[in-house]
Amino acid sequence: MSSYAQKKEPFLVNPEDPRNPGSLGHPIGCKPCNKYKPERPNDSCKHAATCSFCHGKDHERPKHRGQRGRHALQRRQFLESRDVLNDQLVLIIDRIYKEPHEIMDEIKRRLRDEYTPGTPEWDREVAYLVGEIANIGDKAQNQRPDNARVRKARAEQPPESSQVDLESRCKWYTGTLHLMVRKMWDEHQPEDKKLEDINKIVTESLGLFKALVDTLTKRLEPSFRSEETVKAAVVENAWLAEPLLELVQKEASAASLPSIQQVLENEVWKELKVCLPRLRPEATEGEKATVSRKSMSSAESLEELLRLVKDCVDHDAALDEESE
Repeated sequence: MSSYAQKKEPFLVNPEDPRNPGSLGHPIGCKPCNKYKPERPNDSCKHAATCSFCHGKDHERPKHRGQRGRHALQRRQFLESRDVLNDQLVLIIDRIYKEPHEIMDEIKRRLRDEYTPGTPEWDREVAYLVGEIANIGDKAQNQRPDNARVRKARAEQPPESSQVDLESRCKWYTGTLHLMVRKMWDEHQPEDKKLEDINKIVTESLGLFKALVDTLTKRLEPSFRSEETVKAAVVENAWLAEPLLELVQKEASAASLPSIQQVLENEVWKELKVCLPRLRPEATEGEKATVSRKSMSSAESLEELLRLVKDCVDHDAALDEESE
């Protein structure tokens, strides 16, 4: 019988007289366990008799919320109690909710200046930014006192949907940063020390968030977009991306062109771009390779590379005809 199917002992925590560590001081100085439900004492809180939060049944507990709901509740509780919180702590949390949204407005403005929402180019940049914000938020979460538990929980989560939008990711980030501050503030340390540590981490995190504007600006420059066009042209042959970019840059430099965009307008590149999607990765590997990857990677010009790619593609096409 699996561990999930085994019958649990009833009333691991007695709802009438909870004796877990978090309940011992009830009702003074205790914090309610939001997972525990008096009507389901044996399976609502997985920590049961060892839980460090209070299981007193007279606590008012919020309904179960997803992460977005918990973040919204967290902010509402902050707004309701800000008058009794440490003034410096309030200023820090105010920054958390103000600065990222101002930065996000600037990011979206720059995106709209270049691309139309819903186009492949727009989606590419949004996906990149969403990933970068997730990395910045994860770095902040790793500063929490319970970071080992947080990392374990993240590792157990299923892959995230690629449809997350910028606004949702920004809200997630602010909620994540605020939660980190709460966890650090609850630590048993002198207030001055806690404020110093919190301010340092929040300032660093917001600095990383702000740097996304400069990163996006660079990604929107014609030269960067041209480089992305070159790398995308190899399709399934990622190994060829860097050598191909070096060739394009080399030819632009040899012809004293202001950017590689001019190279991408010549006939050799246009023909190469048509042939590359037809280049099978397996056709350049092993003893039976028509043309080796080493030969393609060391081509001295786009014309030479085009010849090698065409030889490989034509050879494969001939083999396909023979097998039919």
